[in-house]
Amino acid sequence: MSKNIQDYEFRTNPKEITYLDGEPLKLDKTFSFFHNKIKFRKELTRLQLIFQDYTNISLLAPGIRDSYLTEEYSEKNLIVIFTTNKGIRNANQILDPYKDSTLGPGCFLLESKLNYMLLLAKDMEGLILGIDTMEDIFTQTFNQYFKQKNLDDYITIKPFKLISCTGE
Repeated sequence: MSKNIQDYEFRTNPKEITYLDGEPLKLDKTFSFFHNKIKFRKELTRLQLIFQDYTNISLLAPGIRDSYLTEEYSEKNLIVIFTTNKGIRNANQILDPYKDSTLGPGCFLLESKLNYMLLLAKDMEGLILGIDTMEDIFTQTFNQYFKQKNLDDYITIKPFKLISCTGE
């Protein structure tokens, strides 16, 4: 398994970041950028292009099916779940710990675990900052992976939880 980056560098310093114990997220071509609102679908193109540039694989960015996500979560949040087709079936369970989230305007939560990476925001300002942060993470992860020159290994991301807001 490729060596995980221990401390990512971000364009905007996060308000809070905690690196967690546990198995890393192993990236592969079965992942997609699932989202709950068409109004920000074009913002995900940047993330898709990172994968295209480094791996020549185009990852999809489909909407989350209504049957996988309750209206309660979808109406209150802008959501991106980077996972597999099988993993997105657990969207409600992924979001359940954050059902009482008090993210303010311009803020986002980004969490990476074994089977997914979750981006949660209340508004477009927070969502775009979150996508910028995901872009930083994916770019640094791919750069680290290719420096290691062990291309038979998985590309991995150490589990973490990050909260940030614009202007902090």
